[in-house]
Amino acid sequence: MFHGSIPAPLRSIIYEHAGTWPGDDIYVGCSGNFTIERVLHARFGDQRRVHGNDIQAYSCALGWYLAGDPLNFTLREEYEDTLGWLHPYLEDRADLMATLMLGTRFLQYVGKDGAYYRRMMDATRDQWARMHEKTATKLRALETKLGSFYAGDVRDYLDQEVPPDAPVVMFPPFYAKDYQAQFASIDAAFHWPEPSFDDLTEDGKERIIEQVQDRPNWVLGLHIERPELRDRLAGVVQTANRGLPIYVYAAAGPRRIVRPRQPVEAIPMPKIGPDEPLGDRMSLHVLTGGQFAGIRSQFMSKSIKPGSPLIACGVAVDGKLIGAFAYLPPKFDPNTAYLMSDFPVSWTRYRRLAKLIVMAASTKEAQVLIQRSLSKRIDGWATTAFTDRPNSAKYGRGIPGVKLQKRTEASSKDPGDGIHRYQLQYGGPLGAYDLDDALSLWKTKHGKDLR
Repeated sequence: MFHGSIPAPLRSIIYEHAGTWPGDDIYVGCSGNFTIERVLHARFGDQRRVHGNDIQAYSCALGWYLAGDPLNFTLREEYEDTLGWLHPYLEDRADLMATLMLGTRFLQYVGKDGAYYRRMMDATRDQWARMHEKTATKLRALETKLGSFYAGDVRDYLDQEVPPDAPVVMFPPFYAKDYQAQFASIDAAFHWPEPSFDDLTEDGKERIIEQVQDRPNWVLGLHIERPELRDRLAGVVQTANRGLPIYVYAAAGPRRIVRPRQPVEAIPMPKIGPDEPLGDRMSLHVLTGGQFAGIRSQFMSKSIKPGSPLIACGVAVDGKLIGAFAYLPPKFDPNTAYLMSDFPVSWTRYRRLAKLIVMAASTKEAQVLIQRSLSKRIDGWATTAFTDRPNSAKYGRGIPGVKLQKRTEASSKDPGDGIHRYQLQYGGPLGAYDLDDALSLWKTKHGKDLR
């Protein structure tokens, strides 16, 4: 029901530290989805008052709801024609809050042209009564309550609202640039009492860190290590291999280290040998999450951050595994899936085996698997490559239909992956050829390029 979350180990650290804090009131800055508040409620129930703060429409609405304050959200006049059917669901506080929560998922489709957006809106209206009732029922059953909610800049909150001796806990979204954009659709469709706040500059971030420390009891989660706070380091939380760690600093208390334990599974198929020639029959094999995690850790570049795929497939030739690929749902074009990973077994004799994995990911057989996973038609793929060259050796030439769609050079404003000079966007058609055609074409164009 709630958007996003902080990791469970970080919640455990907050739960543990809060138990040692004196007083009756605890203040949370940058509440977001109120995970911290729910942790504190689980720890203390109604014995202590918890106070929240944020600036975004979704978070402010939820904060006011949990604090028992009025929800002054009204539909904008220009949206009456398209969203007027929502009025019966805006009258009661729980109904209005449920509408706003569901709105974070469907308002993005309002006013957009195209069959996909029309289908999404039609499906929303068809299922609306059931979805709304389910969400409103959960809201009415919520036990978490706030002592108060402050809508406004967290720096003003810490200066003006939080007593100097009160405990403070916060995990500021210093690097979540899309946080405001995530709920922009609510701002567009609804009038609401938007709070004023200043842009968060580097100096502003430093000010927040100083304000939190300037009190006897506090917990602060950051995505960057602060050497000057090392003596206050209460924990390091990293929940995924090569994922960004969260550094947890606190005024006092126990110290914890949480490292990822990635579940991996073996793929019950031999890999192609270093000097073994490719056979003549290529096939795809859907992988479990553990199987994909295992082969990804073995062969994918360590500079690429891992993700959770929609679907992952191993690529085999004559029963020997030669690589793998994985897709995410469409990101921009609703008919274009995102190729998040593609990599070959690295020790073979073939210099251009990576191209064959891309070609396998573009076949009719791959298209069928993706469409089954999404229950919709997909006719293209897109991906991102980071390189020091203006073109990618893997995607650049020799794969039918693949085109360079955008080239961005790293800069201080957009550093890309922080390692390579160029960020390249490639894309191509799905289903233009089958696995047999792909293998035959690859052997003709690239199969003679040996190490």
